[in-house]
Amino acid sequence: MLNFPADRSIAEAEDTSVSPTRRRIDVFRHFRRRNMAGILAVGVACVSGASAYAFTASNTLPTPLSAGGATAAVSGYTVSSISYTFSADGTTVTAVGFDLDKAASDVQVALTAGTPIAGDWTDCGASGASSPWAVTCTLGSAVANGSADNLAVVAVSSGTATIG
Repeated sequence: MLNFPADRSIAEAEDTSVSPTRRRIDVFRHFRRRNMAGILAVGVACVSGASAYAFTASNTLPTPLSAGGATAAVSGYTVSSISYTFSADGTTVTAVGFDLDKAASDVQVALTAGTPIAGDWTDCGASGASSPWAVTCTLGSAVANGSADNLAVVAVSSGTATIG
């Protein structure tokens, strides 16, 4: 039971039913723990970040290093003086010849009815050594006259022409 003397306020009243050792109630203790955990997490993040920076800042690379890029003009070839060789009965094309406007280390041709595929190409080797740089190519398989609508030529000035 609580005793409230007339000259004291409720805040100053004594509780006679509770033991003389009273525990202070701290309403903010959970907030203090959370703040401490937050501060600890920020501290760990800062230390981790500084450590990561220190490790990356100490990388060494062998010297000398070189890197670069370049551009070069790629110009095509001009094909002229195209000629076809027919079979004895005149129903198929067996070879094709033409001149290039400059030397080629390797030339490939395809003679088809439409867009050539990988199996349509025949390697002709290098062009002639002087102007006009003549190319004569015996086709890998004879092409019927009705299918010889499209002549495709690939030529390279160095290396080998490779059709994919």
